[in-house]
Amino acid sequence: MRLVVGNFTLEKIAKRLSRTDMHKSLFKIAVIFLISGCSSYKFDESLSKLNENDKLGAVGQITNVTSESQRDALNARALTLLNSELGQDEAIELMLIKSPDFQSLLFEHRSRLAVAAQKGRISNPVFSFERMVKGNETEYGRFITFGLLELLTLPVRQDTSKISVELGQATLEADVFEKVNDLRVAWYEAAASAKRLKFYEDAFTALSANAELAKRMKKTGNMTTTDRIRQQLLLSGATVGLAEARMKNISAREVLIRKIGLTKDEADLMEMPNNLPELPQDPISIEDLAFEINNRLDVQAARLEYELLLKRAGLDRLSSYTDVEFGYRNDRVDDDGTISNKKGYELEVKIPIFDWGDLQRDVVQSELLAKQQMYKNTVLAAASELRESYRGYRTAFDVAKHHRDQIIPMYETLLDEATYNYNGMIIGVFELVQVGQEKSSAEIRAIDALQNLYLAELKLKSVLVGGRMGLENNAISEAPEMEAKGH
Repeated sequence: MRLVVGNFTLEKIAKRLSRTDMHKSLFKIAVIFLISGCSSYKFDESLSKLNENDKLGAVGQITNVTSESQRDALNARALTLLNSELGQDEAIELMLIKSPDFQSLLFEHRSRLAVAAQKGRISNPVFSFERMVKGNETEYGRFITFGLLELLTLPVRQDTSKISVELGQATLEADVFEKVNDLRVAWYEAAASAKRLKFYEDAFTALSANAELAKRMKKTGNMTTTDRIRQQLLLSGATVGLAEARMKNISAREVLIRKIGLTKDEADLMEMPNNLPELPQDPISIEDLAFEINNRLDVQAARLEYELLLKRAGLDRLSSYTDVEFGYRNDRVDDDGTISNKKGYELEVKIPIFDWGDLQRDVVQSELLAKQQMYKNTVLAAASELRESYRGYRTAFDVAKHHRDQIIPMYETLLDEATYNYNGMIIGVFELVQVGQEKSSAEIRAIDALQNLYLAELKLKSVLVGGRMGLENNAISEAPEMEAKGH
């Protein structure tokens, strides 16, 4: 339906002057509303919030690199970090500086947040100009139009845009937390694999010497063929274990290099520590955990998604019935030197005859209820996830402590006793070497237990923050078993 209201004759211009002034005033007000619809947003504000959030575990400043000068400054800092042993915090800072994958993540969120902020603005008005000639008569038409319904719902649209930006910020924080935690996992694996490799190298060196000694003793008749073969089998097992440990170490190191984003020359400078951090004396107490369900990132995101859909539901219900466009028109007619003006307004209204929008409203209502239930489920699952992850952490701590305080000391005692018995010629060299191999295997299992503890701690922190993390309680790291069988 199109309605045109206005003055179209020169004779009535004076009589309608006051109404024309009123129309001009209304038009100016509409322009003011249009200008006010330009909501602003800067990604630097999101970066500042990221850098102020200690829960994310980031080290150094998170920067979205957009210029070569920024890149040069960050490369200089990266070189400084690579010239020293790469601890866990240094690896995280290096990733924030060097990783193209991390920078890609920031640019993707920059785009999404800009789109979210854009939704707080209304569409630009449309200006039309036409020139019509009929004989000696020339008509110039000027027409400006904008969505009246869109203008009237501007406050609601700005509210939904604000919620969308908040939701985008929560998602950005969750993704950054996930990247940081993934790097911590890779660092633990690289450090643990380097420590395991050191054990296998030491075992291979010792067994090589023993095998050579056994070979000489066999030639002099001081060792049986059976004992000689047993020594060679131990060396063969150590050779295979060393090859597998080297491959696992290379793989873990390359995973860390890729996550950080290093070039080959930079990777050659990277020096990893050959050990994991020491086992803490006491575990984290559940009473010391600052756990607030509403502060979890996933709970915040679920709540914001529900609030956003709730805000949009009103707009969608209204737009499902109709749509309204308003236009102001000014025509100038030149009839063989006689000038006349025509001014007026146009109003376009969509009439709901064939589609009353009932199905569209049902879709909106169903989506709203689904988001509501999803939010409730997220809140309910949070407490359960905390109990599960904390139990996994305590189990991993107890296992690692048992290895350190019980199993390793007992194997050390066994090795000491075996050494005494060997010196007293009670046992042979093969039995002594076998006990040493068993102790080395126990030490490798202790490294696995310590690594699993730190992975369980990362999972616990992930639950507290509400980030996404691909770690399960049964994700036990595996290392090639050092065989000690000689029978």
